[in-house]
Amino acid sequence: MKIIHFEVKGKKKIGELKGKDIVEMEDYFSEPKGESYSIDEVKQIPFYPTAIICTLTNSYIMTGAESKEEAREMLGSPKFFLKLPSIVIGNNDTVYSPKSGIRPEVEIGIVVKDNVKNLNISEIEKHILGYTVFNDVTAPEEFKKDWYYAKRRDPSDGQIKKMLIRGNHFRNKNRDTFAPVGSILITPDDIKIDKLRMKSIYGGKVIQDGSTDEFVFSIEEIISELSKIVTIPRLSLVATGTVGYSEAIEASEYKLMATNTIMEVEVEKIGKLTNPVKVED
Repeated sequence: MKIIHFEVKGKKKIGELKGKDIVEMEDYFSEPKGESYSIDEVKQIPFYPTAIICTLTNSYIMTGAESKEEAREMLGSPKFFLKLPSIVIGNNDTVYSPKSGIRPEVEIGIVVKDNVKNLNISEIEKHILGYTVFNDVTAPEEFKKDWYYAKRRDPSDGQIKKMLIRGNHFRNKNRDTFAPVGSILITPDDIKIDKLRMKSIYGGKVIQDGSTDEFVFSIEEIISELSKIVTIPRLSLVATGTVGYSEAIEASEYKLMATNTIMEVEVEKIGKLTNPVKVED
């Protein structure tokens, strides 16, 4: 089933999408029995999550490892950071880039249907409302502004030293417009997250071209681990992490020149987002 988010005469609605036809739904859990529309006569809008929880580094290529097994040993468990729901934009909306440059990060957004805590891997799917395309837009150079020095114990020799701490992912991730989200959710009964191609394009050039085969941790492992840390809020979006960059020597530093251009991300069978990029004054 495809659930589409759209707007008619200023009113936000949801419905089931079949081909180009939409039948309105009262909520996510009711039968589509409302008004009918053509997709060509409505304005598509993004899914607006209650929270955005992103998985940090979930591609073995992004870790620099030679295999998934090595990457799992290096990472230990899924790692997470937050994005503010207030920065969500939709398809065709403008992304504003700092002058230091940006990059796309094509991801799958997992939408959780209810408040969940301490889930076992075997019970994950029944708590997933659907999957959508997500772009974890990042400004790598801005990350350096959250680095700082502090005196800490060096684990290599046990001595307290002045050390460079990389800090949190905030300035590089949480900027207005840095969370493009798709308008369509694909329900789990309609798709399998297996060998799906994931790619991004910036200024007409392919930047990422990989697949879900790169994932170190499965969707089930991500949701299960996260639910052990915190109650995952109803209708939140949990992002899977992105795939590798074809030209990156060190993935965390990879950035693209800030320029007025077009940025695209696409996940096979799930969706595509196209966003113009405008450099901030």
